[in-house]
Amino acid sequence: GGSEAAARGLDLVAGFGCGVLATCFNAPFDVAKSRIQSQLPAATAGATGDSHRRYHGTLSTLARIAREEGLAACWKGFQAKAIRMGLAGLVGLSSFDLVKWLLA
Repeated sequence: GGSEAAARGLDLVAGFGCGVLATCFNAPFDVAKSRIQSQLPAATAGATGDSHRRYHGTLSTLARIAREEGLAACWKGFQAKAIRMGLAGLVGLSSFDLVKWLLA
C-alpha cells in the first residue's frame, strides 16, 4: 500500500543521507590519501630516501593542506564523493531491506 511505498522512499532517503553524512567525515582523509599516493616514488624519493616527499603521514598531510590552502581544501572534491557515497548508501540499504524481506 501507500505506507509501504512511503517506508521504501524513506529508506532510500535515509541510505543516501547516511552516505553523504559519512562523506563529511571521510573526505579529508580521502584527500590526504590521494595527495600521498599521487607522489611519484622515483621522482620524489631521491637517492637517499623519502626526504624530498611533500606529504608523509595522514595527519601531517591534513595539517599542511589546511595551513597552505585553507581548511576548506581538506574537502576538495566533496560533491562527487558525496554523490558516489550517497548512491552507495542508497543501494546498500535498499539491498539489505530486499534481502531481509526475501528471507522473512
